[in-house]
Amino acid sequence: MIGFWGGVRVFFEGIGYVVGTPAVWLPALVPVAMLIVLFGGAGALGLWGAVSAAAAIADGDAGAWHAIGLWLLRILFGGVALLVAALLALALAQPLSGWALDRIVRREERELGAPEHPELPRGEQMLRALGVNLLGLGVSLPVLGLLTAIGFFFPPAAWVTVPLKVLVGGLFIAWDFLDYPLSLRGMKVGARLAWIGQRFGAVTGFGACAALVLLVPCVGLFVLPFGVAGATRLVVRSSARAG
Repeated sequence: MIGFWGGVRVFFEGIGYVVGTPAVWLPALVPVAMLIVLFGGAGALGLWGAVSAAAAIADGDAGAWHAIGLWLLRILFGGVALLVAALLALALAQPLSGWALDRIVRREERELGAPEHPELPRGEQMLRALGVNLLGLGVSLPVLGLLTAIGFFFPPAAWVTVPLKVLVGGLFIAWDFLDYPLSLRGMKVGARLAWIGQRFGAVTGFGACAALVLLVPCVGLFVLPFGVAGATRLVVRSSARAG
């Protein structure tokens, strides 16, 4: 087993792989490009709807108050529309970019000498990824909420709750990144939990490092290809040593 510090190291090796491999630059940019496209499309549609709704509500009024009220409604509805568009884009950018991230995983595995894995049906792969992510959220969010509540009502406990939140958040992030190489192997949830349990130190180091990097605001989709590449190295290297 490669251990905690080995998990930290493979995260940075994933960054080095993506940065140093021009062939994966375009797939690595797909999540950010998908975010821009989704936000642009949903935002434009939302603004059009906001303007139409404001005009329909203000219809029939007249005078200066009509103009002022119309603009206030446009600003209010437009702001809500852009917020919804941003949330929608953030929620869908990663799952819709799965095909590009899979290309990074397959190319890196070939270079690392791992055996080829058969292509899974896209629908099956997306459903499995959805189930994996929902399970991760269902476990991590209540735990993080409990730790946050403990720290709020008993501030001295922050010495314990903050590191625990980094640990829990890191394990969820690692669970998310590891989904890509493990999905290519057709590994189901129970098998994934057993796999992580056998390599808990390495997964913890990898996830904690990723969590600290993701504390920087607005870098999530930029870091995603790096994390997937690091997770691929973690899976290939630890599986090879275990074998």
